[in-house]
Amino acid sequence: MEAVSVLLLLLCCCSLSGAQVESSNEGNVTNESSQHFDDKVGNDWMNELMESSGEAAGTTGSQSDVYTVLRELIAKVENLEKAGNERPKVAFSASLFPSSQHRGPFNIDTTLIFTNVITNIGQAYNSGTGVFAAPVRGVYYFTFTCNSGTTGKVNAALLKNGQNMAAVIENGNVDSMGSNSVILQLNEGDHVKIILWRDNSIYDNGYRSTFTGVLLFPM
Repeated sequence: MEAVSVLLLLLCCCSLSGAQVESSNEGNVTNESSQHFDDKVGNDWMNELMESSGEAAGTTGSQSDVYTVLRELIAKVENLEKAGNERPKVAFSASLFPSSQHRGPFNIDTTLIFTNVITNIGQAYNSGTGVFAAPVRGVYYFTFTCNSGTTGKVNAALLKNGQNMAAVIENGNVDSMGSNSVILQLNEGDHVKIILWRDNSIYDNGYRSTFTGVLLFPM
């Protein structure tokens, strides 16, 4: 930012200097001694700015290099903006139910389908299956919460391609809640979901049992 600010000042100086010369030529007004003094002061100031910009931008050179350095910096800024715009944006958050409901217990392990989608940027979370599929290779952050409801017993886990990566266990306390989080490196197409282990139940009223994930950065 310092380099860009200094070089923008240089650009303004160059523009003002050019405008002054053009105005002087059109009016056919010359004053050699005054012009010499102004040029010396202007050049000294310009050189100081050039030295500052060279230190900030890692370049050195004469006044003729100012526009070259500016063009290079502008091109770099445009490339950074383009890269930022092209970076994939992935984030989702969903609760289990939109209103008060219990689910379970079941006699088999059951995938939890968080149907109440709050955010789904990138559409990587499938509210019909409860599965998040990584759209790009990268590092992702996931968190989930579970409420035991009236049964007081909930045991759930976050699975990556079927492998247990994080768990929430609450046993014996009615309406108790637990949460867990994990950062995972995923390849494109990897699946992440929450599973409720057999003989357990879960409760949600729109915000107590949730599943959230976001892409931190692609790789």
